[in-house]
Amino acid sequence: MQAPNSNQPVVYPLFSSPVYTRVLETFDIPDISSLEFTNRLPTGGTHSFLTSTDKHILDKSEFAYIREIITREVNTYAKGTLCINKRIEFYITNSWININRPGDQCPLHNHNNSLISGVLYLKAPDKSGDLYFYRDVLSLVPFPPSLDLETDSQNIFNCKNFSIKPKIYQICLFPSVTMHSVAVNLSSEERWCLPFNVYARGDIGGMHELHLK
Repeated sequence: MQAPNSNQPVVYPLFSSPVYTRVLETFDIPDISSLEFTNRLPTGGTHSFLTSTDKHILDKSEFAYIREIITREVNTYAKGTLCINKRIEFYITNSWININRPGDQCPLHNHNNSLISGVLYLKAPDKSGDLYFYRDVLSLVPFPPSLDLETDSQNIFNCKNFSIKPKIYQICLFPSVTMHSVAVNLSSEERWCLPFNVYARGDIGGMHELHLK
């Protein structure tokens, strides 16, 4: 990619963590009252929020049209934004429902065994908890972590974290390695979201192909 022929300065957001958001068309939200929820972790301990015990929500028939919507947006992100070759297929590996009650939050984490992760908001009252993304603590860009320079203002090039205010019917997609958290739900209502993970399969790697199925 070449710089445009201009005397004006140009700044490229090189080597970024591309976060994709879109507010989707209105759709019917399935009834989740029959689902089982827990705040217990499989390895012990507890979440501060509720999560469905079913980790394949999008395999349920009543979520079939939501799965189609999510798959469409994943392909737009992967093949439209990231320009991944069309012979590579992206597929959803797991999916679940989280309920953040007033006062609940989600700590800093990323998603293992996944390439792309995402979240679809089914209910998002105002002040119910922004989604925060964080620069890798070992990142050398734009400066090494041992050099903590003060800034006069925060922008996309110097920020250490970036937040997105959730909206109902909004989808957000991002690389699974990106660290993220959810702020405290300061509203008087629950916030519902549908997180999911995505992997790839096909002939990957050009000359030395890796066959993933």
